Amino acid sequence: MNKRPLITGFTLLEVLLSVSILAAITVVTWMCFGTVTLAWRKGQTMADRLHHGDYIIEQVMMGLRSAYFPEGGRNRGIYGMWNEDGGDGEQAEDWVSWVKLGGALVGNDCPFAGSPHRVRLMVRDRDDGTRGLDVQAWRLHGQPDDFDPETVEAIQLPGAISGFNCRMAYELKDGVIDWLDVWEQTNRLPTVVEITFTLEPEDEGDAPLTVKRLVGIPVGVLSWQ
Repeated sequence: MNKRPLITGFTLLEVLLSVSILAAITVVTWMCFGTVTLAWRKGQTMADRLHHGDYIIEQVMMGLRSAYFPEGGRNRGIYGMWNEDGGDGEQAEDWVSWVKLGGALVGNDCPFAGSPHRVRLMVRDRDDGTRGLDVQAWRLHGQPDDFDPETVEAIQLPGAISGFNCRMAYELKDGVIDWLDVWEQTNRLPTVVEITFTLEPEDEGDAPLTVKRLVGIPVGVLSWQ
């Protein structure tokens, strides 16, 4: 006598258990994917911000290295470095001004890029609520008697920079650089400048990024002769 084949299957409990396990695996996988994606996005954003910060600080470094000071010239005060200390830390608001040559910070198409011109570098609030680095530049010679540098339109450099700290030095004391927050030798140039930029974080609560460079000024030694 032929026997009927035994038909087996899953019980409702087994099906529900399998679905629950699959759902848990899916949730964990999605959470891991989301975490990796968020970390990648933040890393990419951080790299972009650091790239912008490096670009700006390279422009500042080129501008400082192209500082101008005539050897044996008169009216040495008009060629000196001026600055104001605006505090330390993430929201530092220093400004610094010096005379330079070339297109750094002003662009090669600037009509006075090839002649001595003074620049002033500062962090300021902008109309969109962010803070950024601004540059004012004006021709050193040939200005009218009533010329006011405060009326010069500022060039807004790209990037969200919230803090700018600047220190100067011209000598070593006991083998250590004697950093000065306020440059009182306004008729001379320092031989080295320390520039620190603070970059705004992408998300509120994240730690800000800082970019720092030491810049030697080749013609600084001329101002002390």
